Amino acid sequence: MKEQRPTPDGPSPREPTLDASVEELARRLVAVVNGASPEQRPGLRDYALELLREGTEIGDTAQAPAVGTARTNATGSNPIGIALLLAILALPALLLFTPVGLVLLAVALALGVWGVAATLLRKP
Repeated sequence: MKEQRPTPDGPSPREPTLDASVEELARRLVAVVNGASPEQRPGLRDYALELLREGTEIGDTAQAPAVGTARTNATGSNPIGIALLLAILALPALLLFTPVGLVLLAVALALGVWGVAATLLRKP
């Protein structure tokens, strides 16, 4: 009877053709590594694992933005959100400690203007 190995995705059903293909490729790889001399086997095993990791991690990485798309900054976020948060924090700070509240409000206003300008000047 064939032993069932747990899949990394958990108990969700997968396509049997994909499982069969992966198992067949693994058997072929095992045959090649076992056919090598005992001195070469550890190196071949490490090389095969490295190739597998490199080949499968390509699809896992985030895709780069298309050429010609404009970003407002390195993270792609807009400063309007931070301006709103600072403005909310500035209101109680105005009552408790007026100079700090005024500075927070001024920074929030500057970030808000910057965010609006970045939104309007962004290339479509």
